[in-house]
Parts: sequence; structure tokens; C-alpha cells
Amino acid sequence: MVIKDYKGKDTYITLGLKKGKASIKREISSITPERVLTWLGLFGLVVFVNYVFFVHLAPIKEKRINTVPTLKGHKRSDTFEDWFDKGYKRYQEGDLRGAVEAYTEAIILKPEEIRSYFNRGTVYIQMGKHDRALDDYNKVITLDPDYAEAYNSRGWAYFQKGLFDLAIQDCTQALILDPDMATAYHTRGMAYKGKGLFDMARDDFQKSCELGDIDGCQAYGELSGLSNDG
Repeated sequence: MVIKDYKGKDTYITLGLKKGKASIKREISSITPERVLTWLGLFGLVVFVNYVFFVHLAPIKEKRINTVPTLKGHKRSDTFEDWFDKGYKRYQEGDLRGAVEAYTEAIILKPEEIRSYFNRGTVYIQMGKHDRALDDYNKVITLDPDYAEAYNSRGWAYFQKGLFDLAIQDCTQALILDPDMATAYHTRGMAYKGKGLFDMARDDFQKSCELGDIDGCQAYGELSGLSNDG
């Protein structure tokens, strides 16, 4: 590109280059100690900010990111049905502690569901934790006063604790609600036997056996030679 200078001579693009160089020279010539200190201060500030971000903040960010796979990898189920099924499966496998934990999770997710309390109470009976079983059966009966099987199961827990009168009372209530409950006759028969009321016990065992309960048949056979109560 060609331009005219103030003398009318042709001047090429080198004029621009010279002008540029002149500008740079003016900028350089204007450098002062105060400006040098200012630039050094700004440079130091940039270095400090980068240090804080990459050395201190980056590990924190990395730790936060690393916690996500742990949460996603957690295998805890979020549904009541899953935990209830796990409780049953673990009970069948003989993992009583695992069954209690699973039913507890089910209760947390759905506290109004009586089946979880009832099943957990049954597991507690197997573990010999009769007081905890009683707590669960009490909860079931509170939620559903007409749950006949809960009275029978609570009666069995009372029997295991030697509370025969309470066992008889609960089994009688179970039979009022369900007159054909063979297990209730057997449980009440065991309580009568515990009190030494052998004739009454034998009658309950016989009824239990007639309704198809194998334990009732066995207990009836054992008492068949005894006659009087007390």
C-alpha cells in the first residue's frame, strides 16, 4: 500500500512499522520504578490466586466429585416392597439378624404396614428376644385390633416368658376372631399345660390336631395318658 507523506513523497507500509516502533519506544521510555512495582504486585496477585485455586480448592472439588460414585453405588433399596421381600428371604436363609434389619427398613419406609411388625416379631421369637417380639405384636394389635394371628403370636411370646394367664387370654381372643385357628388351640394348650391344667390342655391339643396342626397332634399324644387337671 502506498500513501503520501507531508512532502508529497510516496511512502510505503514501512511508515506504519516505523510508527509502531516509535510507539513502542515511547512506551518503553515511559517505564518508571513505580510502574515496575505495580506490575510486580499484579503478577504476584495472579500467582497467589492461581495457587489458592489449584492447590487448595481443586482437592476440595475433587473430593466432592469422588463422593458421588459412593452415593450412587449404595445398594440400599428405596421401596417398601424390596425391603419386605429381603426380610422374608433372609429369614428363609436363616439370617435372622439380616431379616430384622430388612424389616426395620421396611417399617421406616411404611410405618403403617402391619405385616412388617408382625414378621419382625416372628423373627424376634426365633432369636429368643421375646420382649421385642411383644412390642411388635402390640403395635400390630394397636393398628389392627381384629388381627387374630397377632393375638396368637403374642400369646406364644407370653408363654415363652412363663406368663401363662396372659397367653391364655390372648389365644382365647384369637379364637373369638377365628374359631378355626389350629395354632391358637395349640398355644393355649401349651399355656394350660404350663399351669398344670392337663385335661384342658389335652382338649385344646385335640382340637388343634383335628384342625390339622401337627404340633397339636404330637402334644395330644403326649397327654393322652393323663386324666385330671392339676
